[in-house]
Amino acid sequence: MSQDLRLSILSPERRLVESISVDEVTLTGSEGQIQILPGHAPMIGTLRTGVFRFRSKGQEPVLGVISTGFFRVSGAEVQVMAETVELRSEIDVNRAKRAQKLAEETLQAADLDGHRFNKYQLKLQRSLIRQQVAGHEFQ
Repeated sequence: MSQDLRLSILSPERRLVESISVDEVTLTGSEGQIQILPGHAPMIGTLRTGVFRFRSKGQEPVLGVISTGFFRVSGAEVQVMAETVELRSEIDVNRAKRAQKLAEETLQAADLDGHRFNKYQLKLQRSLIRQQVAGHEFQ
């Protein structure tokens, strides 16, 4: 069993990491949180908005927020393709709080159609997760 795991995290706007060596990867999949370690069985899964984390040998864990997409584990490779990826250090907490407020206000409107309701539910969820990852309490 190989002790080396290679991670790539991509979005349409950027390549966060490409084929870096890591000890572990944690993602939020459609079925809940999944931890991938060296020797993991091959699989493909979908992502939902949530926290991601990876750690390279001897390094502090890297933490961030990832949105919908998918991941693939094949051999010693983990590939993550997501709509958006944001590192903890990149999170603008004030912006996330404003997005939370706007989403909550919009969700209270009685005239929302199903599409807009789902859209603002996801915006609210993303803003709360961003605040959590940045290390701030929910308001």
